[in-house]
Amino acid sequence: MEVAAGIIFIAIISIVLYTYAGYPLVLWILGLLQGKRIRRDESYWPRVVLLISVHNEERIIREKIENSLALDYPKDRFRIVVASDGSVDATNDIVREYEGRGVILKAFDRREGKSATLNRAVLGLEGDVLVFSDANAFYCVDTIRKLVRNMADEEIGCVVGKLVYLTNHSYVGKGESLYWRYESLLNKLESRLRSVLVGTGTVFAVRRSLFKPLIKDVANDFQLPAEVASRGYGVAYESEAVVYERSTFYFREEFSRKRRIIVRGLTGFKALRTNFGGGFRVFQFVSRKLIRWWIGPLLPVLYAANLMLLSNPVLAAVFVLQNAFYVLAAVGAILRRGGVQSRILFVPFYFVMVNAASIAAIATYLGGDRLTSWEKAETTRDTHDGVGSAPRLRIIEGKKQDIFTEKRKGIDKLERIT
Repeated sequence: MEVAAGIIFIAIISIVLYTYAGYPLVLWILGLLQGKRIRRDESYWPRVVLLISVHNEERIIREKIENSLALDYPKDRFRIVVASDGSVDATNDIVREYEGRGVILKAFDRREGKSATLNRAVLGLEGDVLVFSDANAFYCVDTIRKLVRNMADEEIGCVVGKLVYLTNHSYVGKGESLYWRYESLLNKLESRLRSVLVGTGTVFAVRRSLFKPLIKDVANDFQLPAEVASRGYGVAYESEAVVYERSTFYFREEFSRKRRIIVRGLTGFKALRTNFGGGFRVFQFVSRKLIRWWIGPLLPVLYAANLMLLSNPVLAAVFVLQNAFYVLAAVGAILRRGGVQSRILFVPFYFVMVNAASIAAIATYLGGDRLTSWEKAETTRDTHDGVGSAPRLRIIEGKKQDIFTEKRKGIDKLERIT
């Protein structure tokens, strides 16, 4: 029995190490051996449509439109389209105030989910490049320019921007910010191979000619990069095309969001597995996503296997460390609103929360629920100090771009602006 437990223990530890450290190392080595530089051209000015998906975003849509109108891109080559998925609040009325200033409202009465709404919104749109965004994501003044300069390289069909979370003092927000720094590293490594696996839903661009109608149950930032790759085009990452978003504040918001992302990811891979862009991208998906999602169900197995190996002093010490880790996670759960600022607490808490969400997601997927509709977390919509010690994201007329540009220059103090 101990031999079997030992094999299981070593196997699971190896899986965890490969997912978080081995896969990035493989990408780094492949990048050195096979990496290919992307040709960027700052004078490349394709016709761009910024497509903003919304559902009941009255609290933040005005700030988003103002931010979008202030972007540094030729006005005669830039259009803003707001795709409203069955909004029943004041969202559509607010957007209509901007019609005639380069803003187009495509409002649909029946709610069908983000992908279905984008399919309807894209019909009839003219342009060279589609840029996808959400209402609660704010662009730097040069974000569009930085994205599309990569498409001067005719082999690039999709470009993914960099999402930066404005961390609040909650452990949920701090954990999510740390997670996205890791994801950005993977994007950078994959980009050297022109094979970024997934888009960032708030900032990614696709050539209009490569857009293919989206599957209703599959996220657009998952399907479109796969479709682009399957047609022989590269998928790049642009670290200077920066977008800022409020991180979630509450446990239930982030838990639900992670659960939905994983369910839709599993759904997407099943739907696209034969048209995913080749064997290497399947390897990427398994390494970067699928194995990581299954770590959650494996953690209890790891704990049980370790419990059966206490006769070994080294493994007994590992068991003590496991228990200490989960105790810290529990303390972090109690203090998750940010009463005590400590990485020793928020990292274990966030790790356990994410893996618990993966267990819930796998159960949801196996149960047949596909979670077609999307809901943005309420605390990512706030533009005021409305949630405990959450940061204030205020877009001030005449200064909105300066605030975000300062963040780009390394002044990481936006959460302190009052």
